[in-house]
Amino acid sequence: MADLEKNQETESQKKPEKIKKEKKKLSAAAQKKLKYGGIATAITCTVVAVVVLLNILVNVLVEKYPLKLDLTEDAKYEISEESIDYLKTLNQEVNFTVLMAESKFQTSGESLKMVSEILSRYTQYSDKIHLNYVDPSSNPDIVNKYQANYSASLTEGDIVISNASDESKLRVVKIGNLFDYDQQKYMAYYYGQGSLEDAITGFSGEQNLTSALMNVTDADPVNVGVVSMGNGQALYNPQFSGAALNAFVNTLYKNGYSYEELDLYTDEFDTEKYDMLLLPAPVNDLTADGIDKLSAFLYNDGNYDKDLIYIASFTQAETPNLDEFLATWGIEVTKNLVLESDSSAAQQVALSISTGAVSVPVATIAEETYSAGLPNTALPIAAPLCRAINLLWDSKTGGITTQLLKTSDSVYLSEMGKPTDEADKTPVGSQTIAALTTRKNTENNITHDSNILVLGSAMLCDSSLMQDASYNNAQYFVTVMNCLAGKGDNLVIASKNLTNETISVKTAEMHGINIFIFAIPSAVVAVGILVFLRRRNK
Repeated sequence: MADLEKNQETESQKKPEKIKKEKKKLSAAAQKKLKYGGIATAITCTVVAVVVLLNILVNVLVEKYPLKLDLTEDAKYEISEESIDYLKTLNQEVNFTVLMAESKFQTSGESLKMVSEILSRYTQYSDKIHLNYVDPSSNPDIVNKYQANYSASLTEGDIVISNASDESKLRVVKIGNLFDYDQQKYMAYYYGQGSLEDAITGFSGEQNLTSALMNVTDADPVNVGVVSMGNGQALYNPQFSGAALNAFVNTLYKNGYSYEELDLYTDEFDTEKYDMLLLPAPVNDLTADGIDKLSAFLYNDGNYDKDLIYIASFTQAETPNLDEFLATWGIEVTKNLVLESDSSAAQQVALSISTGAVSVPVATIAEETYSAGLPNTALPIAAPLCRAINLLWDSKTGGITTQLLKTSDSVYLSEMGKPTDEADKTPVGSQTIAALTTRKNTENNITHDSNILVLGSAMLCDSSLMQDASYNNAQYFVTVMNCLAGKGDNLVIASKNLTNETISVKTAEMHGINIFIFAIPSAVVAVGILVFLRRRNK
């Protein structure tokens, strides 16, 4: 009996020890579980922290640098290489001030949202650009400061581009001038039907923004006097030449030129103020006084260094005074229109004065000196309704005449004022349709020159041709003007189509997309599987 009690006592002593051992075993398992759980938690926290920090860093970088991918068909949220190249050379501080609260600007339709993105690109490609949004109602002092140097009225939404060191140098870009419109839909919007967004077909604002930037940073801007009036009346035919004149002047303006309209007989041609004069296709002859004023401007008290651009037209009457003036400079603009007899050499174009496509000659560059800045010389230069130009002398003491544009050898001539179907279609050989005449004066071993650029037709600058990037008309004439003015910049930026929603992805962008869509998620999955297997085996 005593032995039984002793054995029971021994067993009772063993049970707590067994329980303790079992507790120790459970404690070790718990510790092991806690260990791996803690590691997993630490990894998760680290990953979350890294993602948060990476997100913050990416947001900062995206705001400062052009890292966003533009997948739209016409890269409508990106600026062109021409603007980017100019921004990289910018060495002056410039303010871009939008006269609207930023939140309102970005939520006032898809078009203004796009403008906001475009504006941010300027700051990302150059640290010299400073973009600010100002609510004009709560910041009237800022608006008044700019208004003091701007002759027209500033309104909400205007973009003021000004030189930070001299804010009197400013350009104002109107929101409405940033876009191209479907005219029928625009008129419907104008009369209260439909929305402005529906009428927008393209974005042409980058040209305006970059040209404004060029203008306010130009130490010696070129000012053009447009001699479009005579005693208060238009010198040219608005019906046939109005669209071409506007397109030519707007193209110059978009490339950093300033201009003012002048009256041939009542305004002074101040040589201190104007570098060039533009005489657009006067319908009737000029008076002797008008000719004397043009001559005096070019002579510039013997200092020369002035230019005149004369644009002829098929709508002009007899102009003996003007013809005699041009002859003294070695130029004759004939009464013959240049037409193409070879359909394979012609170009089908739509003109602002025609209801359908018309067949016109194609001009080729005769003197490469004035086309050196062309980015693509392969594009055609359409030459509708040009008057043939004769060079009366190749060179003369103090003067030189130069053929700039010529036609094919297969053209024929049609006399102005007569039906073209009555003309003799026999080819007459290549004809000059744009020419330059130069007079030089050398004093103290320094040569000064004045020039007259003669274009055979206002239709060379027709709005449909000047706005179409598939033709070289705008690029060529800007290049010639820049050569005359001594300007090196040539930025004719094509409009962006906003009606096509197709997504187009470049190869380099596709690689980046693949990294984010496939590579990073795959790496995360692989790490997850590896951690799972390690935990399962332990």
